[in-house]
Amino acid sequence: PTPVPLRVACVLSGGQAAGGHNVIAGLFDYIKQQNASSELFGFLDGPHGVYSGNYCIIDQERVDAYRNQGGFDMIGSGRHKIETPDQFASSLRIAAQLQLDGIVVIGGDDSNTNAALLAEYFKAQGSTCKVVG
Repeated sequence: PTPVPLRVACVLSGGQAAGGHNVIAGLFDYIKQQNASSELFGFLDGPHGVYSGNYCIIDQERVDAYRNQGGFDMIGSGRHKIETPDQFASSLRIAAQLQLDGIVVIGGDDSNTNAALLAEYFKAQGSTCKVVG
């Protein structure tokens, strides 16, 4: 457990997959076990939601409605990439505004490549927000 609540966001990236909702549910359960006041944000409709600041708060009711259900419907997905300097800068700005400790990118190999590039950008800019895929 941590004395400080965690502020974590997730984003679904790429095509539909069977386990997307349970990855989000597991992430929700974990941060709540660490501190009951922790918050999970979901960027909507894929990576575009990260750099446009389109998100929702994922609460227990939302998690329970989708737990053990296949697909990426809880927050939507997209095949966008975070590629341009403006998109990287906007992603960092949104993460800072939300005071995020981390962003979890849920997807396949292309999504994880994009997560790695975003993580490198955040680190180069001195951000404390961690990006993992």
